[in-house]
Amino acid sequence: MGHLRTSQKEQIHVIYIVRALAILGVILVHVSSLPIGEIIDKQSFMYQFFNFINVFNRFGTTTFIFLSAFVLFYSYYDRKMDKKLIATFYKRRLLYILVPYLICSIYYYTIQMYYSYGEDWNQFFQNVSLADFWSALVMGKAFYHLYFIFISIQFYLLFPFFLWLLQRIKLLAKHLIWIGLVLQWIFVLLDYFYWNYADKSFLATSYMSNYLLGAFFGIHYHAIKGWIEVTWKKLLSRQAFYWIPLWIVWAGASLSHVYLWYRTRAYDVFAHGLVYEGLWFLHSYTSGLILLQLSAGLYRLLSPFWTTVLYRLGMASFGIYIIHAGILFYYSLLPASYNPKLYYAYVAGGFAVTLGASWGVVALAQKYMKHSWVLFGALPKGKPVIPGRTAPVHGHSRTEAG
Repeated sequence: MGHLRTSQKEQIHVIYIVRALAILGVILVHVSSLPIGEIIDKQSFMYQFFNFINVFNRFGTTTFIFLSAFVLFYSYYDRKMDKKLIATFYKRRLLYILVPYLICSIYYYTIQMYYSYGEDWNQFFQNVSLADFWSALVMGKAFYHLYFIFISIQFYLLFPFFLWLLQRIKLLAKHLIWIGLVLQWIFVLLDYFYWNYADKSFLATSYMSNYLLGAFFGIHYHAIKGWIEVTWKKLLSRQAFYWIPLWIVWAGASLSHVYLWYRTRAYDVFAHGLVYEGLWFLHSYTSGLILLQLSAGLYRLLSPFWTTVLYRLGMASFGIYIIHAGILFYYSLLPASYNPKLYYAYVAGGFAVTLGASWGVVALAQKYMKHSWVLFGALPKGKPVIPGRTAPVHGHSRTEAG
């Protein structure tokens, strides 16, 4: 999910808050998938409510990809690219991304196989295989949420090439937004009409627009950071000319996306495949920018207490992402009451337990375990300063995160 700065560069404080909002979105989507699969009356208000929560918050993966590219290019674009830089880059990814990914894949593969075969260890050992695990590992399929780390690894492999290309052809850096859009939609259309690849969402090419949007923001951050900060005074400025269409597209695409999936799930009314693709793209692509603006506003307006809470949540977001699905899995094994009020409480409890337990485990591990990075990655480098506080929130000092 990216490191936040080099020692020569200004720290981008709002990134922590964007990460916090993104991980909340991820957990809301996964928790709301429980009622989406269980509620029988799909025309009920309850189903409409959970469908809204489930679809509206589908911005987590694309926002993390956007942020990853943002902070990588912000940190590396002005640095000399040589063998030492590349070696250090890959060493950090090996230690702080691949090692946690391997360990959590072993864990998730184990519980998935154990519960798939009647919670019987004899059946487990008869059906488990190293070849099957290896296939799941290399395709990001050891558990449903690990595809994001698999996509991130693909982008890490591509990063040195993109960095080399953009450093040598400076003109390309100005055109990254439309280049990303074109590349992604060429892939989407080719896949839709010719390839029909079943696991398209596991491929980095499905998120090229988000990645290159993040690269554009990282490279040009100092020139465009004023655009991120929305104020009443600026509503009469030239910047509002870009804000207002963005907000309109985001609101329209998000609500249309929610409605489209409700019609599909509740009434079996299906639209053309590219309609789903287009609305999801507009919804998720604009959400990253909206969250960036929202986070800048929260950084300015929130009290130091709540800013600290969001900072700490953002700093722990990679570890929370890794562990939350396991906690939610065990929570879902608890019997649920289908009395409406109690069922709302059951789902709300799932969110609270999943967020609270995963955040608590990660925070305690990072505080008391010397090598907690083996399980949850490293904390971001640096000490973000919170408005109204004289002391910064402490992160890891020994390494960059992500």
